[in-house]
Amino acid sequence: MGVYLSTPKTEKFSEDGENDRLRFGLSSMQGWRATMEDAHAAYPDLDSMTSFFGVYDGHGGQAVSKFCAKYLHQQVLQHEAYSAGDIGTSLQKSFLRMDEMMRGQRGWRELAVLGDKIDQVSGLIEGLIWSPRSGEANNHFDDWSSEEGPHSDFDGPTQGSTACVAIIRNKQLIVANAGDSRCVISRKGQAYNLSKDHKPELELEKDRILKAGGFIQVGRINGSLNLTRAIGDVEFKQNKTLPAEKQIVTANPDINAVELCDDDEFLVLACDGIWCMQDTCMPCLLANLSKRFLYQAICQTQTDFKLEWWVRRGFM
Repeated sequence: MGVYLSTPKTEKFSEDGENDRLRFGLSSMQGWRATMEDAHAAYPDLDSMTSFFGVYDGHGGQAVSKFCAKYLHQQVLQHEAYSAGDIGTSLQKSFLRMDEMMRGQRGWRELAVLGDKIDQVSGLIEGLIWSPRSGEANNHFDDWSSEEGPHSDFDGPTQGSTACVAIIRNKQLIVANAGDSRCVISRKGQAYNLSKDHKPELELEKDRILKAGGFIQVGRINGSLNLTRAIGDVEFKQNKTLPAEKQIVTANPDINAVELCDDDEFLVLACDGIWCMQDTCMPCLLANLSKRFLYQAICQTQTDFKLEWWVRRGFM
């Protein structure tokens, strides 16, 4: 569940942007949580004809969500499948690649800096002292070199993050999701889910969990995590006889490809807190868009609605 504050932090980080293909707005707010564990990525010009947007909802800390925001889009862009036009495969491989990259000395150092466990200078110094292993610097096409050091046996982070990503290229929309952040499209004034929440009660998820040696207790995996897919959470990925896709918790995303049409008005990517009030979220977005408000202002309104929702339900 995490630790909550007595009063919410309502400061927001917001941004607007556009190119010749689309406009976007974003906003984030810490709210009632003791720390800000969410992150996002917005790259309207991932390449000359492709846009990338992602939300990452961290749990147990901020390092994994920040890691995804920093590196996941890079992996998609650099993957050989992406160059061949197979965006779905490049997304799927990049989600799984996050877990691989967060292991070992290099992974530990990156996470430590992003999670403020060590300061930036210490991380840089350690990176200079512990050099890449001989002959391994270019083993991966993404050039993520391994490093020797005191954390070379680091198996990965115990904290984790959801990831919900949307890539738009021409009239093609590809959504990749692991966890319970969501992507929703408005088509002719109606909201349509383009992602599925990964929860223990789903039969497909439950079957994988049990076969991998886990159990479900009070709606949580091993009595702890209420998500069945996430990046990180290494303690749920310890079955050495199974591939990454079949672990108790997997980073393997669902991929959904959609052909966009003139009836499509806007797309919303958001962490799970926003969707607890989806019935009011989508009509509000439609109304504000019709008034041509700035996109970031609309996003800010939704974070305020979320805060009000918590107060109305007696959270305080």
